[in-house]
Amino acid sequence: MLHIILLLLPGVVSNEWNVKYPPPICAARGSNVTIDCSFTYPQLQVLRVRWCIVRPNNDRCIDEPYVYDSDANNNQNNFQYIGDKSSNCSLLISNINQTHSGEYKFRFITNSISGRWIGEPGVKCLVHDLTVSMSRSRENESTIVGDSLNLTCTLNCPGHLAEVQWYKNGDPIQQSEPVLTFSRVTAKDSGNYSCSLRNFKTTVSEEITIYIEDVAGSSIVLIIVVSLLSLVFIIAAVMLIIRWKARSQRKAMEEREEAQDSLYSTPQKPADTNLPEANDLQREDEVEYSSVIIKPRELLQVNANTEQENDSTIYSAVMNG
Repeated sequence: MLHIILLLLPGVVSNEWNVKYPPPICAARGSNVTIDCSFTYPQLQVLRVRWCIVRPNNDRCIDEPYVYDSDANNNQNNFQYIGDKSSNCSLLISNINQTHSGEYKFRFITNSISGRWIGEPGVKCLVHDLTVSMSRSRENESTIVGDSLNLTCTLNCPGHLAEVQWYKNGDPIQQSEPVLTFSRVTAKDSGNYSCSLRNFKTTVSEEITIYIEDVAGSSIVLIIVVSLLSLVFIIAAVMLIIRWKARSQRKAMEEREEAQDSLYSTPQKPADTNLPEANDLQREDEVEYSSVIIKPRELLQVNANTEQENDSTIYSAVMNG
């Protein structure tokens, strides 16, 4: 009975040194990845296990750095050994990112001087971002109310995604299919959309923006804008007319004031008295002033008596005739 139990223990009775890896792994950034692994060896005791990522200077996983070493106390937090030292060599990579892409190899050391083994070739692991692509009924045109469109959550890996979580403006929506279908979009469907693996928000993709153009609403807005612009132009025209009238009235008032000032202003002599016209005007003024003679009161009375006598003479002449 004891002999049968020994036969069931892998690696104990096997004479083959071997490490088995899964097929190449393609993972979404931010997800957790398990590299399922098993190993066999002759009837020896495993003392130490290691995982490394192939580097140009460490392609045989002999020198540091290791992503995991059972004898080390400073293993990276992203890597957790979930196997054992008998047959299971599985490795868990948490919150994986692009820096973790590469080829991984498992190495174990037994209690025999020649009992060291590394699994060749290793397992390749590639890390990509989730992306959201859009397809719509009218390509190369704006999306309007009533159009149909699809949003697809994809990962650049072989196969298809099973379940995803969709987000609109950062809030989760009730949709788990990789394809988000809109049969007839409305203005309310506008927003920023993203997706992630189910229960792994750390894998969320970049957002894609959808803008649904409301043609009816745009027409109303256009009418309002045109009306406001027309009102502005009308107000501007009225203001210009009012300013023009005020300027005209002010100009007319200034002209009337200038005309009144010219009526009451004293004539001034020409600046240059040597000019002929100025001399003639001066002589005419002298003649006018010289013809004015002021007579004393006595002379005025004598002249009046003389005129009276002349009148008497004229009347007497008429009588005698």
